[in-house]
Amino acid sequence: MKKLKSRIKLTLLFSLLLLCAGQLKAQDYTLDDAAIDTLIDKSHDFTYKLQPLLIGEVRFSYEKVRAPQVSNEYGIGYVYKAYLKGDGGFLAFDGKNVKGVSIRMSQRHYTSKKNKAPFGFSHGPLFGYRFLVFEKDALREDDSSRNIGRLYQHALDLSYQAGRQFLVSNHITLEIAGSLGGRIKYAKATGAGELLDNNIIGHKFMEDNDSILSWVPLPQLKLAVGYSF
Repeated sequence: MKKLKSRIKLTLLFSLLLLCAGQLKAQDYTLDDAAIDTLIDKSHDFTYKLQPLLIGEVRFSYEKVRAPQVSNEYGIGYVYKAYLKGDGGFLAFDGKNVKGVSIRMSQRHYTSKKNKAPFGFSHGPLFGYRFLVFEKDALREDDSSRNIGRLYQHALDLSYQAGRQFLVSNHITLEIAGSLGGRIKYAKATGAGELLDNNIIGHKFMEDNDSILSWVPLPQLKLAVGYSF
């Protein structure tokens, strides 16, 4: 398990370094350009957003324009539903009640020559983390008397996102975006054994009697409504 924990820490550190490198790039731009304030649209450099179509999660985010055509977005969400493998085949999922938190951070590079950030087409890296506490007996089989602990799950996401943000009215914004990447999941439930591999969605890296490390491809679509000022 020491090797497993070391891999998780290295993955988290690598992801944070990628994001920090992008932020430093934006900061250097700010320091080198004395006319930075004239190049940023100060009437729309802050945007608060809500993603109304998310399934199993309520998420709010905040986007700040850091440099001309560059912004950073930070989001936090409450997760109330997550999914395990179902009994109906490859695309069957079993929804479980959870209590969890999600954190997302991204940097956007806007390419439009007609619009200033945060409007027009953008692209950039996206990092996410989720911690989930599943309902009791989420892994228990109906005919089993085994003593199985509660299921906990950590997940790290690293993706690349591209999309477009529109100014619908004076302050109302609409963002449509998609991302593609991967998610590494570490799930733990004392005494679960093979039930972890049978229920956790993903391709297994390694496992023991109490935990499993797996990964899944992560295509995502995003629709967000916001207020900019």
